[in-house]
Amino acid sequence: MDDASFLSLNPSEPIDTPTAMFKPQPVPKSPFVAFLLSLVFPGAGQIYCGKTSRGLWTLAIFLPALVITVYLTVQLGSPEGNEDTFFWGILLRITLFLYVFAFLDAFFTAREMTAGTDAFIAESPRVAAILNLLTRGFGYFYLGKRRLGFAVFFGLMFFQAPLVKTAAGGLVIEFTLAAMGAHAYSIARQTEKEILATVQLPAGPAPSTGFPRSIPIGLALVLAAGYLALLVLGLLLPDYSHVDQSTARVSRDSQGVTYQNPAYEVSLRVPASWTVTHDEPTYILLAVRSDRACSITLQPLAWSPLLGLASFKGQLSYQLSKTKDLTAEVLDEQPAVLSLLPARDIRVSVKQGTKRLIEHHVIARKGMTLYDLSTYELADDEGNVAEPPCSSDFRFIRENLVLPH
Repeated sequence: MDDASFLSLNPSEPIDTPTAMFKPQPVPKSPFVAFLLSLVFPGAGQIYCGKTSRGLWTLAIFLPALVITVYLTVQLGSPEGNEDTFFWGILLRITLFLYVFAFLDAFFTAREMTAGTDAFIAESPRVAAILNLLTRGFGYFYLGKRRLGFAVFFGLMFFQAPLVKTAAGGLVIEFTLAAMGAHAYSIARQTEKEILATVQLPAGPAPSTGFPRSIPIGLALVLAAGYLALLVLGLLLPDYSHVDQSTARVSRDSQGVTYQNPAYEVSLRVPASWTVTHDEPTYILLAVRSDRACSITLQPLAWSPLLGLASFKGQLSYQLSKTKDLTAEVLDEQPAVLSLLPARDIRVSVKQGTKRLIEHHVIARKGMTLYDLSTYELADDEGNVAEPPCSSDFRFIRENLVLPH
């Protein structure tokens, strides 16, 4: 026996066994076609790439979510829409995230199939990420991380409910879910790299697909930025649940009574026969004429840029209809001007018991604040205002109202 044979039988010497390598089996698919199909009809790109189950699930969830989201978007600003704002936010999120997932997944799946690596990917990093973005940790169950999945599921069950009640809490949840999505993606991606290390990839560069990945990724980033802007918008809305009267002051002279509130850059002047109070928590002020036949209120409301002035009329009608022992009717609406701002004048007839009032809600918008200057005057059963009329006093007040510009 020669030395070479002897050494090869020595158990103390390591035996050099080659690592099993697998050759990819390319299935050419066009990333551009896959992207375009899912861009127009989410889920179609995955079906084109042979991921029929994934595409059908995407489509089955996306379409109903899109239809309901569009319906609720049209209702925004109406009383019914206000009651469903929370569900609108959830469905908008599902619709947008699934749309982005659909075209990104279709595009990259087509690239992986063309390279021949798709067959070696057991759990898709993109599927794991979207599951964590839209659910309480289901991406971890998809990856076989059951213990982590249960921990996240029950943890979010306890902490998510109180957080969603505020805009800041909702933002915290969004970042938490985004971090979970990124974590699930990184786990699946690491597993994918370990598997692909056993695949005999071509030594040269991968063939060009003719469609740069910067386009779908860029579109995804634009849509994500728009969604993030909506979340931040909720944080920027002013809080008028309790009006700040700490710097407000009321002064009187022979010509009238002046109210000033530097905190809101608001000032208003009423005739000398009027009395001004500012102790209501949700109103800037309340003013009443000495004979109590006329009165006004000035109220600030947080108003989203997504809503127009027209939606205020629907909300007003809804609020009046819900008030007990009160019959109200919106009579008409006219364009107006309030402190040099374009406004709407909504006239309402209100009857409560034996008393009838004619209300004018003059609304103007500045930034994310809607100002409602409401005037009230007594009227008879036919709707004729009582004597002496309040019109001249109301005109004086409107002309001497200063709002921020």
